[in-house]
Order: sequence, then C-alpha cells, then structure tokens
Amino acid sequence: MLRFTTWRVWLLACAVVGCPSMSPEANANGSAPGRIFGVGVDNNIYFVDTVDQSITLTGSSLSEGVKANGFAADRVRNQVFYFASNGDLGYYDIASDTNGIVATGSVFGITPDFPPEDATYYAGSFWYIAKGTTANNMLYQASLTYTGSVPSFSGTPVEYQLTVGGSTSGMMFGDIAVNNTTGRLYGSTTPDSGGLFFTLDMASLIAGTSNAVTVLTTSNTVGLQLAFSEDSSVLYGQQYIFTGTSTSGQWYTVDTTLGAYSAIAGFVTSPGMRDLAGVAAVPEPAACLLAGVGVMASLIWRGRRSQRRPSIGSGEL
Repeated sequence: MLRFTTWRVWLLACAVVGCPSMSPEANANGSAPGRIFGVGVDNNIYFVDTVDQSITLTGSSLSEGVKANGFAADRVRNQVFYFASNGDLGYYDIASDTNGIVATGSVFGITPDFPPEDATYYAGSFWYIAKGTTANNMLYQASLTYTGSVPSFSGTPVEYQLTVGGSTSGMMFGDIAVNNTTGRLYGSTTPDSGGLFFTLDMASLIAGTSNAVTVLTTSNTVGLQLAFSEDSSVLYGQQYIFTGTSTSGQWYTVDTTLGAYSAIAGFVTSPGMRDLAGVAAVPEPAACLLAGVGVMASLIWRGRRSQRRPSIGSGEL
C-alpha cells in the first residue's frame, strides 16, 4: 500500500507520539528498521520505510528536466545530493524545501552524456565513480565547504584508482554505499560487468596509486541501488525495473560479509527508484523524548491550573 504525505507531517507525528518509528523492532524478515530516501524517474524524492514496506512522496521535485542520479545523503545536515543530466552537482535541503547547485559539471569534467550514476556521502565529502564508455573504475572525492547551510565545491576532485583482479577498468554500476560506523564502502555492479559485489576500507585509500577492492561475490543477476539503514546495521538494495511504460523496484537485503543478495518477498515499490541516498537526518530518540516530555509537562500544567480554578464561576472547563 502506498502512503502519500509530506516528510514534515511524518516528523510532526513522530514528535507528538514519541517517535514510535524509532523503535528497534525488526521487520517481518528479522532485519533492523530502515528508512531510506530515493529519487524516481520523475525526479521526485521518495521516502521508503522498509519496516512497514511503504513508499511516501515527499512532495518536492528536484527540478524540471533534470534526470537526477548519483544520489547521496548528508545525514547530519538533512541534505541530499545528486548529479543532473547535464553533469551539474545539485543538492536539495529537506528542511527548507530548496534546491541549489554545488558546482557545475565543468568543475567535475563531466559531459552531459555520461553523468555518474552512483554516489555516496561520507566524512564531509561527496564520493562517486565516473561513468563512461571505458568504465575507468575511478573513485572521486569532492570535499564540500559550507556557507551557512549552503554547500559548494571548487578545485579538482581527488582520484582513487580502483582495481579488480589487477584491472583498472570494466565496472559499471549499480551503486556504492559507505557504512558510517565501520568506514567500509560497498559496491554493486551490473550483470554485464560481472555482477560483482565488493568492498574496501575507506581509511586505506591512497590517491595516485592503485587501490584493490575485495570482491565478495560475482555473477549476481541484478545490479542494486544501495543504502544502509539509519543505524548502519543493514544494507538494503533495490533492483530498478523498467517495463517500457512504468517503473518499479524490487527490494533486497545484502549480507555484507558473504555478499549474498536476499529478495524481500512481496516488497516491490512503485515507482522504482533511479538511485538511493540512505536516510537523511531523523529525530534522535532523546529529541523525541524531550518533545514528549514537553507535551506531557504542558498537559500537567494545564491540569493543575484547572484544579486551582473555583468550581463556580465563568463556566469554563
């Protein structure tokens, strides 16, 4: 069942009822809760809850005519980033419902024909793997700077050459995602490029040299969009399905130790997400608790005022 509402309504409801969605209960598959942002082919941002298996339109579009991809989330600032079809790196601020440009495609050396289709945000930087006819297996890091809440980038992205079995080319995506707790990056490539699922330690990356990835599985029959749950305990994947007239997404969990993909039976969302960004900032349990305490204190205060009022008077209750 699809539920269409706004992200702000969800936040308000969370504050009023004490954040029931932040509870640690598992879903039907035994996985930890996961709340994930994605971008559809309509360039709208959607919010997917893997616990109750629902998809929610946030009510905002990134912009007209932009085929957003390379989606990534800054969980602290509550912003998502994306590459436009012209190569520009854009951002969307969820709280203020505003779009902006971080840097133009010329800064990244990206042509409109080959904007990146996979990205992740980690340690203050936007990371992506370039797309092209040669698939050069190059991981790029763009360290962002901020004026207030407005992100920007200038200069040249740092390059990290990735290798698979000694090869410096060939990987097509798919997606990448970083576990913010362990600092490990995971990647899924398309079946045409080996159907790989791989990992590497971000702390071991060295610019200007080869960085070998550890391949966990090969010959996977689907390439997945990837995103971690908000507590980084579960890696979720979505297979983007295009039928020619409509899109949908089959959801998976991924074993980050064995590299095995497990389809979540019956969990197919519509529309399909062109890319996933992981969860952006959500209310912390403490914040929700304070909100609940505030509401309770207000009720208690009102009750005490009512008790102090004379039983005969204006007739107000």
